[in-house]
Amino acid sequence: MILRDLRLAARRSSDVLTVVLFFVIVVSLFPLGIGTGAEAPADRRPRRLWVAALLASMLALGAVFAADHADGTLEQMMLGATPLGWWWRQKYSRTG
Repeated sequence: MILRDLRLAARRSSDVLTVVLFFVIVVSLFPLGIGTGAEAPADRRPRRLWVAALLASMLALGAVFAADHADGTLEQMMLGATPLGWWWRQKYSRTG
């Protein structure tokens, strides 16, 4: 499933470029918003990167699920007899 989504994302290179550009802008604007002096220690840098990555990934969520929503796949998964959590656990659990 992940490979399928990556192939679909590669077809829409403008969407990928938008997400990457947004990430770069957010990372570069963080120091302006909260300061770069002694009050901003270096141990907060990874947190800033994660926040920027999460914000950028939210841009792509609509495109990721658009095709599944259009053809009714999401509705069928939600209306199925098997709960989604159970299916996921059975497929990806190391103990099961």
